[in-house]
Amino acid sequence: MHRFFLAMRFLTVWPFDSDREITEADLVGSTVYYPLVGTILGFVLYFLWLGFNTIGTTFIAATLTVAFWELITAGLHLDGLMDTFDGLGVRGNREKRLAVMKDSRVGAFGAQVLFFAMAVKIAAVAGLEAENALLLVLAPLAGRTAMVALMATCQYAHNNPGLGKTFADLTGTKQLAIALVLYLLCGFALCGLQIFLFTACCALFFFLWRYFLLVNFGGVTGDLLGATCQLLEIAALIFVLILF
Repeated sequence: MHRFFLAMRFLTVWPFDSDREITEADLVGSTVYYPLVGTILGFVLYFLWLGFNTIGTTFIAATLTVAFWELITAGLHLDGLMDTFDGLGVRGNREKRLAVMKDSRVGAFGAQVLFFAMAVKIAAVAGLEAENALLLVLAPLAGRTAMVALMATCQYAHNNPGLGKTFADLTGTKQLAIALVLYLLCGFALCGLQIFLFTACCALFFFLWRYFLLVNFGGVTGDLLGATCQLLEIAALIFVLILF
């Protein structure tokens, strides 16, 4: 259970168990629980959406749900998305892009992607009907599973060591296989056999995005993992609206 709580603490604002010593094996082992953490987060968002819908319009409910979505995750993955697009906005080689991404300041491209990402998320959540609102859970589930898939299939892009290097170097097929099994179990419980069509759509988007990252960055970093989570969440919401 220690590694599950570590995954909760790493992916959300979960405050407990923070005084325990963490090893690299614990960090990598915790990745198998990412889909489960995504599912728990999704149910929290679903119940928030239900509550907000009783006190306001659909748009207000969607806006508040997305706001809490980022608050519960401490904006960690949103920060990675902004840093990634600041890097992509730089004209130059991979080293320049990676250097810009390490700058804590938000540039013009990061600000623009922040606006559009939040706008699309709010619009997608607002488009959910009451009968399929539970499928909101699929978005954080898919986003966090995609993080494990990227860790397990990409090398680390930086020359300097970092937390992302630990995940990229040590996460392998074993962690990915367990995470995928958990993802499919949670997804099947939510929407039955339709999870396979939904997964196929998400997988197509994931592989296109992965190829784009390898071409432009040569590998993965912590920021790119965060960006992947955000973009897969947005893609998943759109697929839910289209498929269901």
